[in-house]
Amino acid sequence: GDGFFHNNIFWPADHTKRMIELYRSRYAHYGHGTPEQAIVGLGGQVFMRKNSQDAVREFRPYFDNAPVYGHGPSLEDFTDQTPLTVGSPQQVIEKTLAFRSYAGDYQRQLFLMDHAGLPLKTVLEQLDMLGEEVVPVLREEFAEDRPAGVPDAPTHTSLLAAKDTPEVTV
Repeated sequence: GDGFFHNNIFWPADHTKRMIELYRSRYAHYGHGTPEQAIVGLGGQVFMRKNSQDAVREFRPYFDNAPVYGHGPSLEDFTDQTPLTVGSPQQVIEKTLAFRSYAGDYQRQLFLMDHAGLPLKTVLEQLDMLGEEVVPVLREEFAEDRPAGVPDAPTHTSLLAAKDTPEVTV
């Protein structure tokens, strides 16, 4: 019944969907609850600037020269085929919300921010944009659209409370 995290960084949507469906089916099979109640987290990677043209222009040299990205698909193909989002904060929000089209509702979103050899100053700017412009909107949208019966993400406080509550057995 532990949660499942799919790194979702280099994988196409159909692979991620299969892995999440497998986890959710096994979660239900072993009596932990319905498939929708399984705790799922996804990864993603982003590079943002106020407008998408600046983001693409600034990130492209890092993408093209990074051992993990470079010499493979183009930046445009890679962003089409994987969760990598290079663009404006609004584009990051839209693409991240669209993950639900293949992953279903999920509780955790982790972002890779320090990839491709980005300088620390740039990474810190990215974190500020993420925290100020992206995360508040994602939290609101995920909470608003969460189907009934899908649990909230566990927190440290909720896990401690559950630990201190004896299980009732029948």
